[in-house]
Amino acid sequence: MATLFQAVFAGVNPAIDVIDTIMSALAPAIAGWLPDGTFRAVIIDGVLAGVAGTLVFVPQIAVLFLGIAILEDTGYLARTALLMDRLLGRVGLPGTAFVPLLSSFACNVPGIMAARTMQSPSDRLVTILIAPLMSCAARLPVYAMVTAAVFAGTPPILGFLSVGGLLITGMYLLGLLLALIVATVLRRTIARGPRSPLLLELPPYRLPRWRDVVGVVGQRVWRFCRDTGTIIVALTVILWALMSYPSTPLPPAQQATLEAAVAVATDTTSRDRASAALASAQSAHVLEHSAAGRIGHWIEPLIAPLGFDWRIGIGLVGSFAAREVLIPVMGRVYGRGDARTGADADSEAYQDDVGHSMVRISHMTPLVGIALMVFFAVAMQCMSTLAVIVRETGGWKWALFALTYLNVLAWVLAFAARRIGLAFGLS
Repeated sequence: MATLFQAVFAGVNPAIDVIDTIMSALAPAIAGWLPDGTFRAVIIDGVLAGVAGTLVFVPQIAVLFLGIAILEDTGYLARTALLMDRLLGRVGLPGTAFVPLLSSFACNVPGIMAARTMQSPSDRLVTILIAPLMSCAARLPVYAMVTAAVFAGTPPILGFLSVGGLLITGMYLLGLLLALIVATVLRRTIARGPRSPLLLELPPYRLPRWRDVVGVVGQRVWRFCRDTGTIIVALTVILWALMSYPSTPLPPAQQATLEAAVAVATDTTSRDRASAALASAQSAHVLEHSAAGRIGHWIEPLIAPLGFDWRIGIGLVGSFAAREVLIPVMGRVYGRGDARTGADADSEAYQDDVGHSMVRISHMTPLVGIALMVFFAVAMQCMSTLAVIVRETGGWKWALFALTYLNVLAWVLAFAARRIGLAFGLS
């Protein structure tokens, strides 16, 4: 199981990098064939970004279901369920919930899809609803950015324990503890009923039938691309529109000043820097006055008790595309360049730049940083996860329920974390 987890978590990175490289090269190539204007922006920044957001999950889903199919065909998966049944039974779940929850630490999307192996509809529903509480890999860049920005100068505890490392570990444990608590509550309320007995036949160990394994993997990957992918693309286009319109130009005085800096540049390096500053200012201004920016201003009174300002509010709206998108979106808000994706957005230098901009401009203190980490550890900030819940539960009912309860719970816990910290004199 550790090998399967590592394969889903890190082993597929080369394949994901290949997909990122191909999509990054495809975007400018397609853009060159399209006329400049709204249509090209919709295709490149909306549809193509949604397709990329779908394909990037394919390696993880393929590896996950390859591993599950092999374990199931060899006879081991039934034994795993038996081993975990007593522990998970204390919160009302069968042992078959172990694989979906474990897989969700890598990514909630394949983890939720792995719940298909569960036979009881109520057990499967509870597992799907608590899977987003597992701290997936997409949360890690946010944790790393916050801890590097506000705890970089904090001395280690006991001389060797990094405060940032302890906080990140705490976020993982927080999600796991909340999942067990929520599962207990759900089993006694909306999924009430006797615990499903674990009735299974322990098959003999045998070599997997590779034709069957490949067939299962191909079928499930195709269904994900066909069904869930269409929802992801649609939501991506909507989110792009919210972050791009209405398109408000820079004030004339600021535009003239930045254009003058480009005009007076005497060498290529200076001209490139001035042009980048102009593009960053334009991008930040458009985002601030877009529909998403206005939503950020509207929700500021709601998130102010958490220590967040309207800028972080825009980040919360934009990061619904995917949790790690908080970093490039905040980069645009603070004028650190256009939103970046792939390895560029994951670079330590870029994260450090954005994080320190949040400290300087939004006055993010260590306590506010902790509240932001808690919020992201719990909240539903991933439209791909939402889309796959819609697909796996057959409608929007449970997806909207998960979106509501997770975000409300995230607000309450982030508020509690900040108030407790203030009570102890932290800032």
